[in-house]
Amino acid sequence: MSKDFDQTQAAPRKFKLGPLANLNQVTKGLAKTIRAMADGTVDSQVGARICNGLGIMRACFETQKLEQLEERVEKIIDHVPYKRIRTEEAEVYVPSGANGHDHAEATRMISTDETERHPN
Repeated sequence: MSKDFDQTQAAPRKFKLGPLANLNQVTKGLAKTIRAMADGTVDSQVGARICNGLGIMRACFETQKLEQLEERVEKIIDHVPYKRIRTEEAEVYVPSGANGHDHAEATRMISTDETERHPN
């Protein structure tokens, strides 16, 4: 009796990352790659290389997003009246001789009223 069956094995699933156009999609791609490595769909060495590339893409998207946020903050600051920013409790950086490191131009943070009491 032959144990030869006419059943075919299911073809291994092909690994597809999907779109990688923004930070969220790259993050999903990283997660998908890690899951594929865990279940054996993707060889761990290949998966590690994919994750390395996706990590670089993620860093690029994060840097781009931070630059966009920085521009937005600068635009907002330009529209805020100066009087509203400056208060009696505002902190300023001034050279300090109190710590004995004048040659290093050390600074410490003090309040505005302290600078009025102890002018240079």
